[in-house]
Amino acid sequence: MKVYKDDEFSEYQDKATSLALGTFDGLHRGHQKVIKKARNNARCSDLAAGIFSFVPHPRRVLNQEEGPRVICSQRQKKEILQEIGLDYYFCQEFTEEFSRMNFKDFIAGILCDELKSGQLVVGKDFTFGHRGEGTSQDLKKMGRYLDFEVKIVSPLRIKGKKISSTRIRKLISEGRVGKIPPLLGRKFALAGRVVHGSGRGHEIGFPTANLELEADYVRPKKGVYAGYVVHEEKEYRSIANFGRNPTFSEEDFRVEIHILDLKEDRDFYGSRLEFTPVEFIREEQKFDSVEGLKETIKSDILYTKKIL
Repeated sequence: MKVYKDDEFSEYQDKATSLALGTFDGLHRGHQKVIKKARNNARCSDLAAGIFSFVPHPRRVLNQEEGPRVICSQRQKKEILQEIGLDYYFCQEFTEEFSRMNFKDFIAGILCDELKSGQLVVGKDFTFGHRGEGTSQDLKKMGRYLDFEVKIVSPLRIKGKKISSTRIRKLISEGRVGKIPPLLGRKFALAGRVVHGSGRGHEIGFPTANLELEADYVRPKKGVYAGYVVHEEKEYRSIANFGRNPTFSEEDFRVEIHILDLKEDRDFYGSRLEFTPVEFIREEQKFDSVEGLKETIKSDILYTKKIL
């Protein structure tokens, strides 16, 4: 899969495209349904299969509020799209200037002329233009006079409830991580590089890998999780603390991972790790003594080994 950033769109020289169009911020199963429709249509029509997506989330630029945090990083997003089997990923930086662009100019100038789109695939709830006033049906009408086809995909539901990024973010923030994989169609994982921490974990006998996250992920509920770490394609059972380490009066939000089953001491500094939380074990606590903290960590480890 080849990636094109917005300043490279004019360099596209391949055949006509079938493009999934949207933000696709979580790449959950509903998003994948739209993307796979574009891929399958491309294969049947001798088109190149691609996705056109916006980074960052438009609400981060247009709203005064902070906007939604991400469910997957750009690196993870590219890996997932590669697995789906797309030919191209067209990545548009969403800026205030871009938001003011006339949507007809965007469709005609960028998607149709530069990227040779013969077909656009969108979700039924897709909106566009100023304040999102345009709908998927409006897009379909545009296609009739700009000579491109529009396919509209209905939302994916589980037990009658629509899969959405908002729903998944809520589950993450509430620590209900076990309910996420059926919605994502994969494990939820936070990735980053291991950086130097305070060294307290090593001092008390439970060394931790301190993760500097590679994206502004949705923050899981503060506390301790049982889960898995992946390092260089090897998986290890682990426990992770998300929070501010109140026993030692830390202020910054941290991700500290104690990796189990290591047969020897390993230096992970600078390495990229992915942590998948499987189950929320307990709330973050402030302990009166280091011994109390150590005993609780031992209990966390025993429980993790029991369930994983």
